[in-house]
Amino acid sequence: MRHLSLTAVGGDLNDTVSLVEGRVPVLAPGEVLIEVDAAPVNNADLLFTMGWFAAQPRLPQALGAEGVGRVVRVGYDVDRSLTGRRVLILPTFVQGTWAEQVVLPAHSIVPLSVTDEADVLQLAMLPVNPATARALLHDYVALRPGDWIGLNLANSAVGHYVVTLAKQAGIKTLAVVRREEAAKQVRELGANAVVVDGPELGERIAAALNGGQLRLALEGTTDPEQTAALVRSLEDGGTVVTFAAATGQAPSVPVGDLIYRGIVLRAFFILNWIRDTAPEKRQEVYTELAALVEQGVLKAPVEATYSLRDHQSALSHAARPERTGKILFVPQGVR
Repeated sequence: MRHLSLTAVGGDLNDTVSLVEGRVPVLAPGEVLIEVDAAPVNNADLLFTMGWFAAQPRLPQALGAEGVGRVVRVGYDVDRSLTGRRVLILPTFVQGTWAEQVVLPAHSIVPLSVTDEADVLQLAMLPVNPATARALLHDYVALRPGDWIGLNLANSAVGHYVVTLAKQAGIKTLAVVRREEAAKQVRELGANAVVVDGPELGERIAAALNGGQLRLALEGTTDPEQTAALVRSLEDGGTVVTFAAATGQAPSVPVGDLIYRGIVLRAFFILNWIRDTAPEKRQEVYTELAALVEQGVLKAPVEATYSLRDHQSALSHAARPERTGKILFVPQGVR
């Protein structure tokens, strides 16, 4: 039962991450043994190895937050009908998914009802980014078909899912990106308007909306100039939700908009959503998202897959700033 383990916080991942052989697991009551089919490498995983994330490593630390697999065995007091079921693995940053097999509490999995035709790579990415995108669209503002939302970091995985889910719901998207290559990609996803960052961004956003106003702004860069440009076209009393911090700056809204226009600044963190959402609601959300994956509607670009043995190449690839797709481990064999 091999898995990737972190032996030191910070430093070169070639030195601090290693493939280790684990013991044959003994399941405690309430636990399940999962054979992992696929597990993504997220930016959060890399931040976690550096000690720059909300959760902190406890060395030696098994790595990998989310993934998909099948239940091999169940412990006492767990529904035995789960054996053989495909399940999502929810992120905890305790039990690592970059592994051939992993032991988890039964409450950290979500059983799926998809067929074997569903893309396991896309399913593996469901727990974090698609759930984030869905919550951003549903949990802050009561959006209706025809409403406009704005988002930056639109070529990120979350951005891709936001554009796709918004299109499904008839919600219009104004996307801000940093490069023309990214703009092309986001347009192909179905964004209604795409603006490339640069001079007079606020004016160009307003022109793209052609008299419309944003009801919601989703902010992932924490670049104060981009935020201000989006807020300029946000309706009075509108909401800005920060879902990432690509620049590392603190999120902010211009003080005049905050005070005089009643703009609200909020934030989203997937681990809090998982913790605070009732299991029945989580099951409903992930069932809905999995069905969209099976239908081919919901998908994110995948740039490469790696075996656990090739972890150094995988982690180096995942750290490249100009990637156009996700990196995943496939412990049972490279696809």
